[in-house]
Amino acid sequence: MKGFLLLLFCCLATAGASAQSALAPVLDDSALELARRVLMPVVGLYLLCQFVLAAVKLVLNFLLKKQIVTAATSESVVARLLPGPQDEQNKVMKWVALLLSSGAGLTVCLWFPPLGLHSLIILLFSTALGFLAYYLFLRRQAK
Repeated sequence: MKGFLLLLFCCLATAGASAQSALAPVLDDSALELARRVLMPVVGLYLLCQFVLAAVKLVLNFLLKKQIVTAATSESVVARLLPGPQDEQNKVMKWVALLLSSGAGLTVCLWFPPLGLHSLIILLFSTALGFLAYYLFLRRQAK
């Protein structure tokens, strides 16, 4: 993933460097349309898939733990086989908090039609509220 992001950054940097011509701007309507129709859904699909995989992993670990308990396996074997349940649950809760807060931010942006700088500020604050909710969840869970 890091290699892909590095390649994408290099491609964007070279596109910006070739913007010497005043006849063809780099970010014309077709490039913005490509970003809107292709890149944004791909990033959204990636985030959704990561969330689903984390949730499935949490459920499968629970089912495996349930089978190990019914088989009466020793505790040392169980501790080595299974990761800590809190780590997986915390990852899932982080994604839930971020996706819900981002969705709420997008909904609020749609209620105030002229999309502009205030829409960006709404999204930033909604994401910050999602991180705050996740932090408060972790703090409450530690007590």
